[in-house]
Amino acid sequence: MYALYRPPPFDINLPDHSFGELALLFPNTDIDIVMFGSSAYNVTHQAKPSAIAAQKYAYEFRAPEKCGSGSIRIQLYKESAIWDPIDILSRKMIPDALIGLNAGMSTFATWRPLFSVSRALSIPFAITEFGRISLVEDRFNFEAFVEEARADIQLSGLLGHEKMQVLAKSLEHQPSIAMNPFMRPGNQACLTHRMPAAMNGFSCIVTPCPQTK
Repeated sequence: MYALYRPPPFDINLPDHSFGELALLFPNTDIDIVMFGSSAYNVTHQAKPSAIAAQKYAYEFRAPEKCGSGSIRIQLYKESAIWDPIDILSRKMIPDALIGLNAGMSTFATWRPLFSVSRALSIPFAITEFGRISLVEDRFNFEAFVEEARADIQLSGLLGHEKMQVLAKSLEHQPSIAMNPFMRPGNQACLTHRMPAAMNGFSCIVTPCPQTK
């Protein structure tokens, strides 16, 4: 399983052993996670050659055989500070899943091509958000995201006519929103409204896993 993961922009800590739990939750599965974002990019370029951040994998863990022998490896993306579909897809780095924490899809324009690519290629894509109101706002902007993808000659050409039709058709399917039972308390709550908010407070399946017949 290969996943792209965007950590919160204010979190510059390297992965810790809490990620090792994934190897226990997914027995007999090898998980590769690529973290991208300005924090991951900056720390790799500031790190000394001997530092963990400068290594190919910033974190590796394998569960004991009696627990299923699952493994996880985490890589910090060094090529750019954002997930650029033109760069990623041209490198044939198509992930099994996409994950973003406290994403702010309607706030940060870099999420828009990611949304379009996930829908066009049916890549499962899930995010968390501080408040439900942000996820509702995202719903109103999905059509605008698709129009931007259509206007982007390079991106639409890379995806192709058939996949662009899949993207347009996907607007009929609304994302699934729910409270996140694994939310993490913190002081980085949304300051633009007085609605209930919490770090990773709400989860949203933007692009579901393709149904198999």
